[in-house]
Amino acid sequence: MLACLLLAACDAGDRSGTLPAAASVDWRATTYELTCDGVVPGGFRARVVDGEARVPADGSRPPFYEHYEVRVVATAEGDVDGDDGGDTAVLLECSPQPSNGILQEVVVRAGTGRPLGALPSPRTLQGSAPLPPRYDSLSIEDGEIVAAMSAYAASDSHASGPSQPFTVRWRLGPQGFVRVLPS
Repeated sequence: MLACLLLAACDAGDRSGTLPAAASVDWRATTYELTCDGVVPGGFRARVVDGEARVPADGSRPPFYEHYEVRVVATAEGDVDGDDGGDTAVLLECSPQPSNGILQEVVVRAGTGRPLGALPSPRTLQGSAPLPPRYDSLSIEDGEIVAAMSAYAASDSHASGPSQPFTVRWRLGPQGFVRVLPS
């Protein structure tokens, strides 16, 4: 009986909205599941250390890359899933090697560490531009992931980079992240 009372007392701890232990994750030293923006449809695991990982590829299968270089570029914290927890959006860059391309992907995790999903590919925002837009920064405001991005104008090149700034907002829905259109 005494053990039950002690256990119950332990459970009556502070529930004032403190974040679970996963909120203190070092996002520059953890493992991610990513697809390199669709280059690897089945995905792969990248264990980053000091914000970087080098993941071997199956060079015998298309698209015949040797490895993938993954880098944590930025993180944003806030409540995305409505549970008042410290959710985190992580901007990753993936560079299939050998190549000169860098692809971006945003993965989102709940404050408990549970994956909430990934933002849709920047290619979904490409329109008629020759290359997809690039993320400049992320933040979380009012339950939405706010992405400051730059799109390629007709006169831009891969070497010069995109020059047209714009902002996209994403909200977590029942089927994943959906774009919030301006009203």
